[in-house]
Amino acid sequence: MAPPRLDEAVGMEVYVSQSPPCKARIKDRADDFRVEESLAGLEVEEEPGPGLIPLYRVEKRLIDTLHLERALSAALKSRVSFAGMKDKMAVAVQYATPTSTRAERPKVIEGTNFRAELVGYTRRPVGLGMIRGNRFRVTLRDCCAAIGDRIEEGFELARTLHAPNFYGLQRFGARGALTHRVGKAIVMQKFDEAIWTMLCEPRDSDNYETREAKQAMSRGRFDDGCRLLPFGQDVERVVARRLAQKPGDPVGALRAVPIRLRRLYTQAYQSYVFNRTLSLALRRGLDIAAAEPGDNWGEVSEDALVLKKVHGVREPRESGAVPLIQLVGFAYRNYGSRFDLCLEEVLRQEGVAARDFFVREMQEVSVEGGFRRPHLVVRDSSYESEADSVVLSFTLARGEYATVLLREIVKPENPAGQGFT
Repeated sequence: MAPPRLDEAVGMEVYVSQSPPCKARIKDRADDFRVEESLAGLEVEEEPGPGLIPLYRVEKRLIDTLHLERALSAALKSRVSFAGMKDKMAVAVQYATPTSTRAERPKVIEGTNFRAELVGYTRRPVGLGMIRGNRFRVTLRDCCAAIGDRIEEGFELARTLHAPNFYGLQRFGARGALTHRVGKAIVMQKFDEAIWTMLCEPRDSDNYETREAKQAMSRGRFDDGCRLLPFGQDVERVVARRLAQKPGDPVGALRAVPIRLRRLYTQAYQSYVFNRTLSLALRRGLDIAAAEPGDNWGEVSEDALVLKKVHGVREPRESGAVPLIQLVGFAYRNYGSRFDLCLEEVLRQEGVAARDFFVREMQEVSVEGGFRRPHLVVRDSSYESEADSVVLSFTLARGEYATVLLREIVKPENPAGQGFT
């Protein structure tokens, strides 16, 4: 079965489950999509002390992590560190610390769409890699009669390690899945093209104000574009304002974007290449559940949520070894594994090389590479019916997307309209 166009646009080109679509919607109401992260390797003290920094438990809704970071930084008078990004269209619980021992330490911080509560003190800021897993509680509404069978099928795929570990639609931006396309233009050092994609390219989701702004900016009238852009498009406004001040400097305009978001562009393109590689591997019938001779492979924790160590293709496989697919970057090497062959084919089709991910004119967005499991890791899965809705509960490993598991269950014909973006 062919996936919808939006899925294909981000490299999710196949399904693994065999059943037909089953009507359902997610994120229909504010509390329908809940996620709470679990931290690992962080010692927490109850009382303050020398060298300790405060740890906050933050509950947010309808606000992205970047805007949340800005609000917390202002309240704490310090840069703030998170263990991971969380979906804007969710009720999410995540942990944050200031990076300075001189930060303010209020017991509670309340802002628009978030509440942060002081829960202890730690010697080091939380950061990437500290998340052990994420616990989800997701409500599906207006479900078809066969939803129970579809959920059982999806959970069985996950139990046998055959549910694909794609990067979900949220990785690629809310407006038209364009983040990775900006990233590709940056990787290829086509900076004018990156600007055009961000500011001028028309999309079906554009409202009247956005269309007017894009027409102005496509003619070089960036001051008018700033004025016409609707509320919420603050990144586009920052880039347009910089171009109004210094026309003909696309690199400078891109550098006006906050560094974390700027890096997301090239990382999104890396994710797109991964999705296409995994899709090709599945179309070729490769088994993604178990490591085979010639694979890069990994050791995992007892509950399999944490990837503990990566091993090379020539190292003898141990019991419980999991296969790994390379994330392309400037440090990528073709080891000749079955997944490397798929990745090489995708790179040829894309017209890029691994070395291109070192961006000489904007080195801070360069992407080194890494490894990712090809299958989802799902733990403690269950579901219960409530009238015309079904509530699913499950835990995913760090960096995995609940919508990717739900995609195999529902197969949405209109992902945006059914809450998958």
